[in-house]
Amino acid sequence: MLKIAVCDDEICFMDMLCPLLEQWAKEREVNLTIYRFTNGDDLIDAQRSGCMDLIILDVIMPLLNGIDTARELRNMNQTVPIVFLTSSREFAVDSYEVKAFHYLIKPVSQMNLFPMLDEFLKIFNSCKPFFTARTTDGFCRIFITDVDYLEAQNKQVLVHLSNDRTLVIRELFSKCAEIFSPENGFCCCHRSYIVNLNNIEQFSKTEVTTVHNGVIPISRNSYTAFKETYFNHMFSCFPKG
Repeated sequence: MLKIAVCDDEICFMDMLCPLLEQWAKEREVNLTIYRFTNGDDLIDAQRSGCMDLIILDVIMPLLNGIDTARELRNMNQTVPIVFLTSSREFAVDSYEVKAFHYLIKPVSQMNLFPMLDEFLKIFNSCKPFFTARTTDGFCRIFITDVDYLEAQNKQVLVHLSNDRTLVIRELFSKCAEIFSPENGFCCCHRSYIVNLNNIEQFSKTEVTTVHNGVIPISRNSYTAFKETYFNHMFSCFPKG
């Protein structure tokens, strides 16, 4: 899943930009979540947990402007890529100071937005950890963070992805458990299921529901360990101090 934050004090502009982002994601088969903010302070508060993959940030905003918002993020040791929105090139120098990924001149259109997003996606995917798995036709690359959950089925493993696709791989489930481990944000909640801890919407003593509507059983013997692993993972995602 790709998470993009858009921060602009003009609601009408965000109403125009967000559908373009959704169109781009649909054409590239990218599972996208957009977070909207109308001021820099709210964006900074949300980003303290380091959850965004890309921030699209307006330069000119009341109170805390975009450049100062970016400075604050960098002071927090945030390395998230930032794309500035501006109506003038005069802020280009300031954007370099805070190590901006790019800047877009308003008005934004497919012509200047989509190539920038394509460039970002290429870099983003190259940095993502992946697993090369055997299939009936050969091999395929699976980005670990794209996996919702894994399901053992006979001598194969079904890999359910965040974009609703399912891959069938010819790997031992025990090998998958070594890769999709708690250290990588996963947990084996049943002898036949491994779930992405970041994608859990809710869980009971008997099943897990993911944000992508997957429903996965929890075995009685696994519940206590699963619950402990889940909360340890969630607490580890909180900023320290």
